[in-house]
Amino acid sequence: MACSIPEDAFALIIGAMKCGTSSLYSYLQAHPQICPAIIKEPEFFSEHQDHGVQTDDYRKLWSFDPAIHKYAMEASSGYTKYPSEPNVPEKIFNYGIRPKFIYIIRNPYDRIASHYSFMRYDETGSMDPDDEHLVNTSNYYLQLQQYTKYFPRENILILDFDEMTTSPTVVLEKTYRFLNVAPGHYPDDYSIKNVGRVEAKFLRKFETTKVSGLFRMASGPVRRLRARIVERRGLSKKRLLTEEEKTFVRHELQEDMANLYHSYGFDVRKWGFDI
Repeated sequence: MACSIPEDAFALIIGAMKCGTSSLYSYLQAHPQICPAIIKEPEFFSEHQDHGVQTDDYRKLWSFDPAIHKYAMEASSGYTKYPSEPNVPEKIFNYGIRPKFIYIIRNPYDRIASHYSFMRYDETGSMDPDDEHLVNTSNYYLQLQQYTKYFPRENILILDFDEMTTSPTVVLEKTYRFLNVAPGHYPDDYSIKNVGRVEAKFLRKFETTKVSGLFRMASGPVRRLRARIVERRGLSKKRLLTEEEKTFVRHELQEDMANLYHSYGFDVRKWGFDI
């Protein structure tokens, strides 16, 4: 039987992809008033994210105790991949829940480069850095517009990836105030989370081979061998955008970035956009 969770007791980290959602989720899940989902990224309201979970009842994703918890939290970056993932906010609204939304945004050039590096080793991915999907995922104002059609803006918190990297405690306090939960809960470790599904999947395959089995007790040789394989496959190399690609992306995102500044006060000038 699904646990009883009030309609306004959900906290959804909705992206953006490659903007630190896994790290923020890991920091917040240790808060005593926040109940994490059984899987960080269930993608319950997405249509095309094959890593999601299959369940007929969203509330089954939590072991929520109303006497302890104030929020049931999940983090599905597919929720801000419009138009590739259409109608997500409408589905959330029609499901009958009224969540608080947390949206982390990042320098779009860096986000696209990271997203591209992730996708190029995905067995199903063959896109270029200027692909429409990668650009649209960085159309932050466009993504937010989909939510404000159904939910009040005061239920949406925008966080800065740069600030989370340099001042994670400050970002956590902003989030605690937004959720109205007890302040002062900080992790012992602020290290970056999420190795990446593609790399992790490849390493799991490697770890199940006979070669790995021969060295299972020799963790040092295994780690070094894994590192060499990762390096040879190029998984550790970061692909940066060329100047031509940056020019294209800047042109495509300029209007969206200006709207983000004027509507939400986020200073996109630090990323080189005009307002």
